[in-house]
Amino acid sequence: MPSHAAISEEFMIFSPDMEVEKALKELKKKKQDAAIVIGEDGQVEGEFSLQSVMKNLLPVSVAMADGIQLDVTVRAAPGIAKRLKKVYPLKVADLMERKIHAIAPEMPIWEAVNHLVNTCAPLWVIERESGKCLGVITAQSAMDELKRLQESER
Repeated sequence: MPSHAAISEEFMIFSPDMEVEKALKELKKKKQDAAIVIGEDGQVEGEFSLQSVMKNLLPVSVAMADGIQLDVTVRAAPGIAKRLKKVYPLKVADLMERKIHAIAPEMPIWEAVNHLVNTCAPLWVIERESGKCLGVITAQSAMDELKRLQESER
């Protein structure tokens, strides 16, 4: 079974020049965590997410790629809140992840589920020929498709 059956067509598209504050308001209004960023040429440029914004708010000394555990309390919370105000006027392109988690629509559903389990990130479905974003596979949309498959086998 190809993964395109698990696509959620309820996804958001942002332009790279949208202001971060507006983007965050849109994500909240639609109860989404991420949006695909599409340029004027119609091509995918990246992914803007709550995680990418929060990653930008952390002081460099706290944002360690290895996830090193510290035994001391880092009093960064007030600084992080102040930094949020500073990122509001930035553009989505300034904070988006350029490397996105993407698959082709014909990829088997089990590979999409494996990706979701290992990364906990949305999986964008991109058409190979055109580079067009067809939708997103989330843990919920994958679970819905698996339930549908199970019920159809009865």
